[in-house]
Amino acid sequence: MTGWTDSEYGASGRADADELLRRLAVTQAGFFTARQALGHGITSEQFPTRIESGQWLRVENELFRLCDSPPTKFDEFAQWCAWYEGTAVVSHQSAADLHGMGHLQPRFLHLSTVDQRTVPSNRLALHHRELAAVDCELVGCFRVTTPARTAVDLAAGGVSQEVLDELIGDAIALGRADADGLHAAVAGQPTAVADRIELALLSAG
Repeated sequence: MTGWTDSEYGASGRADADELLRRLAVTQAGFFTARQALGHGITSEQFPTRIESGQWLRVENELFRLCDSPPTKFDEFAQWCAWYEGTAVVSHQSAADLHGMGHLQPRFLHLSTVDQRTVPSNRLALHHRELAAVDCELVGCFRVTTPARTAVDLAAGGVSQEVLDELIGDAIALGRADADGLHAAVAGQPTAVADRIELALLSAG
């Protein structure tokens, strides 16, 4: 098969490979990896036809996007989360920026992932770790650490106390975090991190 069929279903009544891939890509803002396309039954020899016909756009060497996907201001986040095929979570400074916490203006896009593959872009700052489901929330087509988890990560990462106070103050003012949630998020962290969170809570009143 080298292009879209007139119907999204084959003679057997089952969705064809392109339609199955499209269903996955839609959950990733239209992005998908070469590995995902291959896993849906589209061979690498068929990739050029889909690109030349205007069905796919090559974004990176192993990353593509459906050409009819509408652009959004969050495309860069969705793009790299798709590249990691569901294992990446926007975190640290990037998560704070998305949540409207503070004014960090991060130079890099921070992602947390268990994936150990080589960083595909110098725009990324990777944190190799596994996060619990309770520490993440879905924003559109990608996951981001919760405001409480983000605050704890940044407290552990060494931002100044003044910056941390502002981050937590903003999260509380926006109704995105509270003392109970922050205390739960800091459980199991070093005492120094817990102390910094406590100071920020006192500053927030």
